[in-house]
Amino acid sequence: MKTSRQSAAFGALSLIACLPAVAGVPFFNASCPGGVSVHADDGGPVFVDGRETELKRFNDDYFEARDATSGVALSISRNPSGEVRLSYTGRGGANGVCTVGAAGPRASASDSGRATDEVTCESQGREQTECEMDTRGEVRLVRQLSRTRCEQGENWGLNRHSVWVKDGCRAVFAKVSDDRRGPRDSYRGAPAAGADLTLLGACNVRAGAQGALVTRVPVNAEVTELIVDYPDGRFLCMVRNDGQVQSLSPIRRK
Repeated sequence: MKTSRQSAAFGALSLIACLPAVAGVPFFNASCPGGVSVHADDGGPVFVDGRETELKRFNDDYFEARDATSGVALSISRNPSGEVRLSYTGRGGANGVCTVGAAGPRASASDSGRATDEVTCESQGREQTECEMDTRGEVRLVRQLSRTRCEQGENWGLNRHSVWVKDGCRAVFAKVSDDRRGPRDSYRGAPAAGADLTLLGACNVRAGAQGALVTRVPVNAEVTELIVDYPDGRFLCMVRNDGQVQSLSPIRRK
């Protein structure tokens, strides 16, 4: 038989178990002066330039995050309407107010509304997100923002006019110009291999000439876009992954 003290203790524990969960740091993206990039998952953690910070909660609406590598300290507050405000201090007396963007996937864009050569694309949970980007040429993941490792073909990839991410991959993607490529990044003058050789061979049959593969970009699960240099110029070859060429059109004649 329970004593009155045991009953009271049991009742208190039951009450605690029924209390709502304490609110965590809200989801947001932000940029701070000096090119500091900040991202927070819903409930934490908080990342500075892709590095996870040490997060301290003072109450439901105020948090502090510190990045030991850069020396950046963030003050994160949330007003009654749910708006996030962010300020920072850094080494050498650096300080300022950060610009908080809208929650959710984001992609850089030019004033004309066209996709630029760099985008930040983010997946929350297992959702797949597409971010507008001109993917013609060489596109590379330049900075990972998530703790989840981003692997091309598994949780990120390219369509003709966008980059997609899923399963928690969050990263910055950029087009790589010819002068930034290393020897292994360029196909010019080098033999293709594996699937590339099969697709290039199909384009060569259509062209009636031997070409050098410049770049390849998956358009979707069935079609790949190849840019190929032939003796009479550079061509765009749209080819199905089964080797059926859909189109071969000149980009630049010699």
